[in-house]
Amino acid sequence: MKEVRIKNKIIGDNYPCYTVAEIGGAFHNFDQAKRLIDSALEIKVDAIKFQTLEAETITTKNNMFNLETTGKISQFELFKEAEIPKKLQLDVVKYANDKGITIFSAPSHINDLEIMKEMDLAVYKIGSDLACHIPLLKEVSKIGRPIILSTGMCTLEEVRNSVNAILAEGNDQLIVLHCISDYPTKPEDVNLNAILTMKEEFGIPIGYSDHTIGNVSSLAAVSLGANVIERHFRDTQNPEGVDDVISLVKDEFQDLINNIRLIEQIKGTGIKKPSNLEQKNLLNNKVSIITLQDIKQGEIITPKTVDIRRPGNGIQPIDFERVIGKKSKIFIPKETPIQWEMIE
Repeated sequence: MKEVRIKNKIIGDNYPCYTVAEIGGAFHNFDQAKRLIDSALEIKVDAIKFQTLEAETITTKNNMFNLETTGKISQFELFKEAEIPKKLQLDVVKYANDKGITIFSAPSHINDLEIMKEMDLAVYKIGSDLACHIPLLKEVSKIGRPIILSTGMCTLEEVRNSVNAILAEGNDQLIVLHCISDYPTKPEDVNLNAILTMKEEFGIPIGYSDHTIGNVSSLAAVSLGANVIERHFRDTQNPEGVDDVISLVKDEFQDLINNIRLIEQIKGTGIKKPSNLEQKNLLNNKVSIITLQDIKQGEIITPKTVDIRRPGNGIQPIDFERVIGKKSKIFIPKETPIQWEMIE
């Protein structure tokens, strides 16, 4: 698999899952953003993501949302409320950088790249709504920074076209996220096996942008091999937002990260062999060829004089037929694990 480096972190199958806290829409001023960043630092989130958008360039004025989290509402009005002033974006990025945590944003229009370049972001996110915006993908690719491409609402063919467009510009630092653009996502719609499909198809890091309620889907994704997990993040002191129902608070995100790290330990190397403790235990708890009675020197071993039982420090069961008919070189007491040097 092709690996991707974001600052000092490497994303790939042999590295820890990269965690991203999405705070777009969860703050409206610097103090609110600062609380989110400080909390993310405390729980060791790898990166913070927000959204660079202007209502004028993201949608027409008569386009509507009709989602469970929003109800029927004007997209233009909702995005107008979600706009983050450019100075605030710059201040938030500087604060995160000064604190030593990676921060990046997602444009909503090709015009947004101007301020994003000014912010000097380490990585660029492309949201699912723009996943098929090939002209934008090409422009972002030319910047030469890693790209995280979310793929909600996309077919595999559309993802293939977008991936190829990015690679064609010479940027191979690409991560693709499986995503379902429904808020909240229902379990029957999650389709985590798409992570495996895209891993096989593209040979690049594949992650999961989770819009479900709770942590089960994220943890299942990590178990399947997701290299990145992105979750919405909120602070209870900040004003309520439309994404609250799918957002994690600090303790919930901490629990997610702890369990991700536990799953990584549980998954192991994939090499089938006894664990370190099993190496110690197997001598007593596996089976080998054991004498059922005292066997005299020169006596022929028969199926009636030996059996396969614990402990496992004698000749292994695979050689049972080879042992039958052998002659004892020495006296072998009852219930002794037979060794090769005892027979001929």
